[in-house]
Amino acid sequence: MKALASALKILDEFALRNEPLGVTELADRLGIQKSNVSKVLSTFRDNGYLVQDPTSKKYFVGLNSFALGNNYINSNRLSRVALPTMRKLVDETGHSAVVSVMQGADVIHVLAVEGRLFVDGRWRVGLWMPFHATSAGKVLLAFGPPHQVENFIRTRGLPYVTDKTIVDPRKFRTVIQRVHKSGFSVTRGETLPGSSALAVPLFDGSPIAVATLGLICPEHLLTDAEAERLLPSLHKSAREISLRLGASIYPFGE
Repeated sequence: MKALASALKILDEFALRNEPLGVTELADRLGIQKSNVSKVLSTFRDNGYLVQDPTSKKYFVGLNSFALGNNYINSNRLSRVALPTMRKLVDETGHSAVVSVMQGADVIHVLAVEGRLFVDGRWRVGLWMPFHATSAGKVLLAFGPPHQVENFIRTRGLPYVTDKTIVDPRKFRTVIQRVHKSGFSVTRGETLPGSSALAVPLFDGSPIAVATLGLICPEHLLTDAEAERLLPSLHKSAREISLRLGASIYPFGE
């Protein structure tokens, strides 16, 4: 089981980083002997979960890993329920819609529909983002388990991602309280310069949010007035998804 746990730690690195990885850097990063890392990478390569570059000898995600992740989306109830509503939301607003969840202290977009006002950036499906620098993360914390905010601040801190990232714990706590009261979060350039997001919670019958529904917008377009205009549509869509997931009510919007 120890060998399996080490192998999964190595595979996790490919889920967390969008870049080829080599034996030495993985061994140094994870504290695993280079010989063991090499054996694990070779096994994943031989079984199609990783691919090795013949020149650099580094590894990147293989086709079987893609197929495994795709099966998660196909079998996930949230994805099936949310997609039709997301398409309507994109048609109505022109902005890209995303559904995001939290794993540990990181946020991942699991589903997206690109809008005509598409802005390229790190919000793409499958990429991990820090909890404190995203609108989705703030919403998931605001409607998450008690004490989670303090646990994450203590264990992960609030490092800069951009010069607009909130890194002061007192200010961050105030923002989370505001999100809990209002039911939405807006971020502008905190994760990526030029990109902004507006997110609201999704519920399935529990007061704990299971995910968020968000809109990704070019930063110059998401003015306060535009956010106010978009919010009713976003809450309406979130209500529709939440009721299908089993929520009896949705506490925000009209």
